[in-house]
Amino acid sequence: MFIKKISFMLTVIVLSFFTIHSAQAANISFKDLSSSHPAYKEIMYLVELGVLEGSFESGKRVFKPSEQVTRGQAAKMVVVATGKTPLVVTKSSFTDIDLKTNAALSGYVERAVELGYFSEYSPGKFGPKVALSRNEMSKVLSKAFNLNIEITANLDLPFTDVAKNDPYYKYISAIYYNGITNGTGDATKYSANAPVTRAQFSSFVARASSEKFRLDLPVHGGPAPDVANAIGKVIVAVDGLNIRSSAASDNKTNILGKVNTGKELSVFEDQGYWLKVAYNGQFAFVAKEYTKTEEQIKQENPPSEQKPTEQKPAEEPTTKPTEPEVEEPTTAPTDTEKPTEEPKVDMPPVQTSSIGIATVNNLNIREQSSSSSTSLAKINRGTVVDVLSHNGYWVEVYYEGTVGYVDKRYLRLKNTVGNAVQDRIIIIDPGHGGKDPGAVSGQAVEKSIVFKVSNLVKQKLEADGAKVLMSRTGDTYPSLDDRITFAKSNYGEMFISLHANSSTNTSPKGTETYYSITSNDNEKEDVVLATNINNQIVKNANMSNRGVKREDFKVIRSLTIPAVLVELGFVSNAEDRSKLLDDQYIEIFAQSIYNGIVEYYARN
Repeated sequence: MFIKKISFMLTVIVLSFFTIHSAQAANISFKDLSSSHPAYKEIMYLVELGVLEGSFESGKRVFKPSEQVTRGQAAKMVVVATGKTPLVVTKSSFTDIDLKTNAALSGYVERAVELGYFSEYSPGKFGPKVALSRNEMSKVLSKAFNLNIEITANLDLPFTDVAKNDPYYKYISAIYYNGITNGTGDATKYSANAPVTRAQFSSFVARASSEKFRLDLPVHGGPAPDVANAIGKVIVAVDGLNIRSSAASDNKTNILGKVNTGKELSVFEDQGYWLKVAYNGQFAFVAKEYTKTEEQIKQENPPSEQKPTEQKPAEEPTTKPTEPEVEEPTTAPTDTEKPTEEPKVDMPPVQTSSIGIATVNNLNIREQSSSSSTSLAKINRGTVVDVLSHNGYWVEVYYEGTVGYVDKRYLRLKNTVGNAVQDRIIIIDPGHGGKDPGAVSGQAVEKSIVFKVSNLVKQKLEADGAKVLMSRTGDTYPSLDDRITFAKSNYGEMFISLHANSSTNTSPKGTETYYSITSNDNEKEDVVLATNINNQIVKNANMSNRGVKREDFKVIRSLTIPAVLVELGFVSNAEDRSKLLDDQYIEIFAQSIYNGIVEYYARN
């Protein structure tokens, strides 16, 4: 691949502050933003994702952290941060957005409105230059990042300036209880009508995008549990047991999370069917029949020389309420009352060794393994389902009492036992081949270099139980269409195309990794995979970091699955070339790619 691949990128770096095209994140710095700034890490995280680039003034890149973020800028940010792409607009819906001067912004605004993130500012107008208020910010983030508004809608807030009848109350509550904001400098004030600065909004978007930036989560609906007051402990006996905010299972809105076998929970009350427990710093509820006390476990698994005792578990309360402390639902729920027949439990019908994590929003769970089949439910990005079986591109899943089918191209399959890549179908594409040698400089021939690396990556992944297929297994030349068809016909779950770069100038050097800029629902997955692989190579092979970039290469733009194109280094640069010809570095490149793939699949 020649350096011309990135030439088009140079035309976009002088766009407005929130230009979304990703540049070399590792090389971006802002004249007006120091590493000591409170929002520095969040801002640079969004830079890495391609959400932010800043602007240029007098030849220097600036961020302007204290300036107010506008509705237009915010719309653009959340569209990109949520993995969406702008609409192609031929006629603006708003009289205050001129397509001649703001065509790019119009596409993001129209998409944000279509998705429900924003509504018009006034009849027929969007207000792209109007400062975003904290009120609006709460609604935008709640909707864009699918916060479960109903769970927190009626919880008390510490802000004295937000009334419960305020139409924005539920959105403010959602971002507060999800650790996105804790108010202004005065913890008792939210300042709903105050504008949001660029730095502040960047922090909020980063927190909504990634749990690692979340504030300490407030406790829902009351004081935090003190384990010193617990009446005992139980051990969870099944995988995927729901933790609920209330003692009821007649709806899904009170599910706080799931826990698996072996999880220990402190118990504060035995309410008959329900146990009141501590979970993530708050009181919560689990169905007692799917837990065991330590004494019960000992009785079920007694030492060979010791007969199990008949005594009551030490942790069990001396008295139990004769009636549930919650109103019985009118229909038999899955985990609120003990049915006389075999229970329909809040867990998969069979023990599973893998889960699926949705990579897009509004993903259908269908009745049959067909895109025309009836949709039984919809799930959003990040939702976890239990995987029961595979068949081609369809996965049979279990989700909250529903068994159905999901297109696996929109799931990140994660093993709960064994190696992270075991049973994954990974397509490795050694670039060029046969009549097409690729880039050549002296003894360095691209097709040979990438073939060596590809074979080593294959061996490493297969040693962990992955199913690895190579688009070429010798010095042959499959066309680009052949490579795409190969990945699809083998129901690939990941596609990695390996290349070596070249330039007419001997100075350029380093590693860069690409993902597609074409409308792609899995773009956020592409970014994670590309970043993992790129960072591993840069670190382990001590390569210059040319960053993770977007470009529309055919082999990656034509695939829905996570697909990236890796440029290992420049054969035209003496330093890079020496590494590309060194078997020790070939091993390092392969190990780094393997590490990046494992890191992708292993993350939560």
